[in-house]
Amino acid sequence: MRAKIAAWRAGLIFALAASRCAALAQDIPLAASDAPHATPEAIVRIFIDSCVLGEGEMTPAIDRGISRGMNPRDPTLAEVRPLLDGQPGTVLALPDVAAPVLLAVTGERRCTVWADQANGPAVRSAFQRALGALGARGFRVKPLFDRSVDRAGAWRQQLQLSVQRVGGREYGLGAVTTLGALPASQALQFGPLPEALPAADSAR
Repeated sequence: MRAKIAAWRAGLIFALAASRCAALAQDIPLAASDAPHATPEAIVRIFIDSCVLGEGEMTPAIDRGISRGMNPRDPTLAEVRPLLDGQPGTVLALPDVAAPVLLAVTGERRCTVWADQANGPAVRSAFQRALGALGARGFRVKPLFDRSVDRAGAWRQQLQLSVQRVGGREYGLGAVTTLGALPASQALQFGPLPEALPAADSAR
């Protein structure tokens, strides 16, 4: 289990580079000031529909994002490239919102939803409610850890779990959300876990 958690930690875009969120917030142009902000429920819905239900597969994730009105962004742009973590992939943006909401998908079944100027506790609450509904869709969710971390000068709550469709492969999913109610960058991510633990860890 320790090896599995460590591997999942190592693969998290938001855990590796929380400081990138601040750069993204500065570089991605905002919509008109009278545009509404995406609700926490809408942010989480994009993540569940595009990333989790399709188990990170690129084509379904993109199709579901587009069906929600999201538009493609050039994945080579400096302001969105960090979300792909150096891997080939696709980035979609939610239109007509006051702050960016991005969906990034790679061919390695890594899928990230990044939202700027969102309420951290509200996003976390919506995320947890959505997890509770996954059981009815044939998924088993298990907690890995839940902790507070200081990232880029701000305290964030890091919640990580594993999720597995009945008879399917086990994946990791998680949320890093700010503790305070002030609008800030929030991140949700889905990705593969190792299929088996190393022999040395299994024997412990």
